Amino acid sequence: MGVLVAGYGVSHTAMMIRKFRPEDPIHQRVHHAFGRLREEIDRLAPDLMVVIGSEHLNSFGYEAFPQICVGIGQTCTGWGDGGVASAQVPLAGGFAAQLLEDGLEAGFDLAFSGNPRIDHAFMAPLSLIRPEMDIPVVPVWQNASTEPIPPLWRSADLGVLIRDVVGRRPSAERVVLLGTGGLSHWVATPDMGTVNTAFDEGLLDAVRAGDLDRLVAMKIADVVTAAGNGAPEIRNWITVMAAQPGPGDVLAYASVPDWATGIALARLFPQDAP
Repeated sequence: MGVLVAGYGVSHTAMMIRKFRPEDPIHQRVHHAFGRLREEIDRLAPDLMVVIGSEHLNSFGYEAFPQICVGIGQTCTGWGDGGVASAQVPLAGGFAAQLLEDGLEAGFDLAFSGNPRIDHAFMAPLSLIRPEMDIPVVPVWQNASTEPIPPLWRSADLGVLIRDVVGRRPSAERVVLLGTGGLSHWVATPDMGTVNTAFDEGLLDAVRAGDLDRLVAMKIADVVTAAGNGAPEIRNWITVMAAQPGPGDVLAYASVPDWATGIALARLFPQDAP
């Protein structure tokens, strides 16, 4: 069977790359934290990464808009939006296929996309953590922006499903989970550039305590009001937390108005967790 060796949550704004200024100590601190993740993933030597990101109407349109979608096939294209370089990314097709099949048994009617185009929700953190693009990934999109948006408990259920799939894999795969997005930010509104540090710190306190129930109990409308129309992306962190509940470790947090986002990186469950 497979094993979950680590789970992380990271912000995914492309501004971390497009507007990075090495002379800025806050920018430098964020990139240093991404460097620590890169070193940890090197050490953990995973066979694949399941990357849970958000859809920004870049990969799909209103003619067919999934709530949860899994990328399948052998490779996919990181298409280079927002100033992030384009790249070909290998896919873990076997894991993706089992996730789809087991999802049906568990009551998840998951959508799938063959040879998908993945945007900055995946490519910004992957470019900073694994620029070689040499670890196969399973891209999983969750709707975090287009109403109707599922409740946050549904994202926790998805994390349990992913954990169970890992445990049923036929080989001893080492799997890292990466949830991307958030924290507080407003997109294409008059409040763009605002960061609600109180909301962000409250969420990170829940991460430190492993208080998944507190996060799942939040209503999407309240999250949007408090932390912006981009903040529901925290559902991707919730998916990873639910896969292996327990206290987490915040690696970095910074309010970065230049990047219009509260930027955070965290271990959401311990490395080599049983």
